[in-house]
Parts: sequence; structure tokens; C-alpha cells
Amino acid sequence: MESYKLYQLISFFVMKYSYKIINVQGQKSDEIFLIAPDHAYYPLIRLTLASIEQVTFEKDRLHQLVDIMFKSFRIRQGRFLDIHVHRDEILEHEEFDSIAIDIGYYAGPDLNDIYPGIKYVVHEVSNPQLAIKDIVDELSEYSKVSQQQKKKMRFNDVPIVTYVTIAICCVFYLLSMVLARDHTSIDVMIALGANYKTFTVGLAEFWRLITCGFLHSGIFHLIFNMISLFSLGTFLERQIGSKKFALSLYGSLIIASLTSLAFSDNTVSLGISGGLYGLFAIYLINGLYSHSLNNATAFQVIFINLILNFMGGVDFYAHIGGFVAGIIFYYFLNNKSSILIYLCILLTLVWRVYLTDDKYTIYGGTDMAVTEVYEDSGLKGYAESLRERLYVVWEDNQ
Repeated sequence: MESYKLYQLISFFVMKYSYKIINVQGQKSDEIFLIAPDHAYYPLIRLTLASIEQVTFEKDRLHQLVDIMFKSFRIRQGRFLDIHVHRDEILEHEEFDSIAIDIGYYAGPDLNDIYPGIKYVVHEVSNPQLAIKDIVDELSEYSKVSQQQKKKMRFNDVPIVTYVTIAICCVFYLLSMVLARDHTSIDVMIALGANYKTFTVGLAEFWRLITCGFLHSGIFHLIFNMISLFSLGTFLERQIGSKKFALSLYGSLIIASLTSLAFSDNTVSLGISGGLYGLFAIYLINGLYSHSLNNATAFQVIFINLILNFMGGVDFYAHIGGFVAGIIFYYFLNNKSSILIYLCILLTLVWRVYLTDDKYTIYGGTDMAVTEVYEDSGLKGYAESLRERLYVVWEDNQ
């Protein structure tokens, strides 16, 4: 009775490497298919009691089954592994990546680096039927625990940072539309938190480095950025986790905002595209390294940003800063010491923006108009104090 050896291998792959048993139309009674779509090397495995010689006669069937499963589960990386519970000799040029395994026997490519201990999984038992029952009970219990864990993790699978950021951007846009009925759009954007040297640097309103990302100059600007954020965000946040995703998005946005301040005159900068370029850098590098780049998503984001770049008024410095920050965050997610590079760039930009004697153009009329937005919004006291502080900023820039 050799089937208990199959169960030993099933238990090994399911419980240790999170493979799942799948039923495939056309499979035989002496074979089991296991799948783990995200596995880097072997997302699909066949366990069989048949000899390796049988593959010669059924290679067309196996090719067809493998193609169907790779397409059905959208597997874009890795190969098919064919494991035979048999004492066969494995030749150099077999049809598939194949190994033969039995009690005290192993032939074929050494997979111990990928699956440590695989050579010793198949072992003798005194009562095969009892051994199979015990393995089935273990797998059943493992399945129950896995389902409970999935229920607990279901909320964590929701890209909450992406959804909340999109919601905030939409609320800011609606608020800007309401205020723009009585004031110019540019005055409203500055009042709501756009990145603008007179206020960000002169008045030391550092929070504008982030709030500028929630503001958009028009409906098309908002729609294009939200589509990009949804496409990249839902994918990346599930992949790296909400905390790391938030750190990457807003960390890139801060560097983008500082880069804009460092290399531009007193312009009004807004939009979350600086943070998006950071996310795109992470997505692009990860895809190139893992050979799992989703061409449709990549094309969509590139196309949208090309459109934005030709719409006029684009802050190229912010895009460059965000992309560089994204590269740093990619390596930081894999190597914590890379954060030192980020901090060095951050401090360099802060020094360039805040500590060097760099004069910038003052737009007194715009500044006063911004105070009127606050005043008309019921913040008369704040508007008056803001005017007094602005006079000091103007004098320092003479």
C-alpha cells in the first residue's frame, strides 16, 4: 500500500508551504495536484505513484492540464514540478522538472534549498491505514485553523489606506468647489493646504507637505490620480501591508513636496502624484526583480501619468523626488538600514529649503486673498493674525 507515501508528501506541502489540493478534470486516480499561485519557484506540483516512464506517454495530457491551471490561476512565474513516489532514475533532460522519491531514495534536482527536509518526508510506518487516518485528521484540523485565521485577516486584506486616501481627496475637492464659488481657485487651494513657499516655508506650516497631496486642480486631475492610486494602491497595499504602504506613500509625498520647494520658485504645488510616483517605483522594481510585473496595471499607470504630464502645470521636480523616494522605500522594506539614505535626502532638502538664504518671489495680493478665504469661512481672528505674520515674511524676503 503505497498511497500513505502520497499523504506524507501532501501533508508536507500543505502544512509547511501552504499549498492547496485541487481537483482537475482529466486527472488520474494515482495523482494529486497541489497549487500555490504565489510560490516563486513551483506554483504547481503533481504527486503521483506512476513511474517517470509514464510521462512519455502522457506528456500531451500533462501539458494541457498545466496550461489550463496556469491560466486559470493567473500564474505568471515559476514552473511545474512533477514528483514521482517511485525508485526511478531521473535523466538530465526530462519533460518537466521531475524528482523521484521513496523511503531512503531521492533522484533528480536537489530541492532541499527550496523545500528543506524534502528528502526525508517519505518514511516507513508500521500501520499505513492508521497513518493515512492521522494525516487526514491533521489536515482537517489545519484547514479549520486556516479558515479561522483567514476570517481574522479578512479586514487586513482591505486596502484601507488606499480607500481612506481616495475619500479624503474627494472630500477636499468638494470643499474646494464650495469655497471657489466666492474666491479664485488658487486662493482656495492655498487656504486648504497647498504647498506654497510663503506659507510652507515663511510661516513654517510644515503640514502642507502632506495636505497638498489631498488637493487637485480640477476634476480630470482628481480622476486620473484617483485611478492611478486605486490601481497601484489596492495591489501594493495588500502585498506589503497597510503600515508599510502608508509609510511609502506619504514618505514619498513628503520628499516630493520638499523637492518642489527646493528647486522651484514660489509656485503652488498640489496633487498626490508625487506619492504615486513613489508607489510606482516600488511596484516597478518589485516586478522586475520577481518577473511578476502586471503589464496591464503598469501600462495603465504610465499612460495616465503621460496624459497628466502633457496637461500643463505639472510639477516635474515633485515627480522626480517622489520616484527617487520610492526607490529608497523599496530597499527599506527589504533592508531597514536603507532608511539612512532617506533621512540623508530628507535632511539635505530641509537644509536647502529652510536653512539657506534663498529668497523667493512674494505675491502679496494672493497672500491677502488667502486670508480673506479664512475670514469668509468664519476664521476672522486667525485671518488677522495671519496678516501680521505675513508682513514679517515679506520684510524678510526684501
